[in-house]
Amino acid sequence: MNETKQGIFHFDSNDPIYAEHFPGRPVVPGSLIVWAFTQALGKNGYALKAINLDQFRFRRFIGPGSYRFSLVPLDSGIKCFLYDNHKTVAEGIIRI
Repeated sequence: MNETKQGIFHFDSNDPIYAEHFPGRPVVPGSLIVWAFTQALGKNGYALKAINLDQFRFRRFIGPGSYRFSLVPLDSGIKCFLYDNHKTVAEGIIRI
């Protein structure tokens, strides 16, 4: 991937994970956000046998719903961004 890729992640509010994370005020777990990034990388042709996460930051909690993402190629990996409207809510580098 030589160019920035963008798309939408949809975290379904009916997913059973939200019954426990957290009841009454569901929050998307950081691990689910990272998993969504790995799925997007796989759909863009990356073989993900092993990955290394670097500098991942979760800036605020988000609830289930749809969020825009971008994948920016770097020499050392892929910089991942997740946005709520125009604000970055998560970012980090996945090294493959």
